[in-house]
Amino acid sequence: MHYLGIDAGASATQWALIDANGLVQSGVLEAMDGHLYREASLERMRKVLGEIATQIGEVKVSAIYMGITGVTHDGSIEKEIEAVFNCSSTVVSDIELAYRANFKAGEGILLYAGTGSVVFAIDETGLQHKIGGWGYLLGDEGAGYWIGKEAIRFTLFQLETHNEIIDESLAAQVLKHIKAHDWDTIKEFVYSKERSAIAALSRIVDSAAISGDLDAIEILSKAAAHLAELVNCIDKDLFRKELPVKFTGGISSSQSLWLELQKFLRVRVSISNVDIAQRAAELAR
Repeated sequence: MHYLGIDAGASATQWALIDANGLVQSGVLEAMDGHLYREASLERMRKVLGEIATQIGEVKVSAIYMGITGVTHDGSIEKEIEAVFNCSSTVVSDIELAYRANFKAGEGILLYAGTGSVVFAIDETGLQHKIGGWGYLLGDEGAGYWIGKEAIRFTLFQLETHNEIIDESLAAQVLKHIKAHDWDTIKEFVYSKERSAIAALSRIVDSAAISGDLDAIEILSKAAAHLAELVNCIDKDLFRKELPVKFTGGISSSQSLWLELQKFLRVRVSISNVDIAQRAAELAR
């Protein structure tokens, strides 16, 4: 028997097919979401599911476990899956899948930071606890978009106060990356690009911090403080403080942010190295 796991996040869709002996096949495709009331989202889901089916060929899938951003519970996603694979499926949010890939209920706390930020746990009774994940307009402090935005704000301040832009400084690297030199060109970049383009600036901040740029380090220290506060809030919600924390999401690859986060959470935090798509396939069994 074969089982399919799908991790459909905001930046990509990763999938894994397993049998009784382990991993059979895996792949990465374009992102999709669960907002099927939007024609573009529906078409993209059908396209991605179809591409997975094409890649696994004639293999009969017995069951599917999917985590997806923008999950809905009206059965519409399961209907699309059944139309392609003709099998049963379990669909949860991408953050719930990430949690279940790392912990059993009551075992720990998941701290996710990608473009956005959220902390999530499932307690011993099965009750879900979530703090954050409000989106870039209302929250998501400490995540990729927030870090990129802070780098742009810092750069703008350097320009407006006529501070010298030193070669290889954070401001210089930001301006070079976005091909800008003043407010008008920065504004054009900010308001013409997708959020992911601004979140991508977090890599510039990380690189500058590794090189010892104090301004970049300060931004990442503030980001770590915001992320640690999410954990502190869910500690209170759970009435517990000793649970281990797994740090995951695109920003967890930032060496400098990781060092700053450890200053707040110390030994209770570790980086997750779990293959979420493969664990989803295992959960489908």
